[in-house]
Amino acid sequence: MAVRHAAVVLGSLITILSCTHSAATPAPAQPSPGPGQVTVVPPRRLPPSRDSLAALRATYVAQVMRQIAGREDQPDTVVFKNVQVLKSLTARQLIEKMDKDYGVALSWNCTNCHRFANEGNWASDTSANKRRARFMQQMTNEINGTTLPKLYPRDTPRIDCATCHRGYNEPPGPQYLIPERGKPGGLPMPNFNRGRAGPPPRSPGE
Repeated sequence: MAVRHAAVVLGSLITILSCTHSAATPAPAQPSPGPGQVTVVPPRRLPPSRDSLAALRATYVAQVMRQIAGREDQPDTVVFKNVQVLKSLTARQLIEKMDKDYGVALSWNCTNCHRFANEGNWASDTSANKRRARFMQQMTNEINGTTLPKLYPRDTPRIDCATCHRGYNEPPGPQYLIPERGKPGGLPMPNFNRGRAGPPPRSPGE
């Protein structure tokens, strides 16, 4: 009798649980906009200002300079790990180049390339941005060391990151060109009397 009573109780519990358990209700699908309706897209977060980024980089620069105090003028390959391209600089020059050249030219913070900077790990290569930066520096070295000297044997000009990037992550299009030289808002006219041997002049009719 006790066994039969227990079986009835167990069966009742199973029935109750099966009735109260319901499948998860899927979220209703968002209706597609009808004719004349406009889909509202949330605005993208505005990037930090260049002044804010400069302040962030200054914090990292001060931190690293404290860590290498007394070794600032030693070769960067001795002071830092995993230096693969910029091997002819001192430790101080490498930090200044990262800040004033890369950071300013692209409006970036140190963590854009050094993902684990907050943990003190600057040597990690997990960031694709860091690997791309190496390639871009090699390209710049090739242009400065080989291409431009062929065009301008005397008074050879040099390029850097800002030549193309001009403060943007990706080099901007022509709609971002600064005003023409000599015009309001533009740079002053250059001095053309430098005796630079440039490309040959065009032939008449070209």
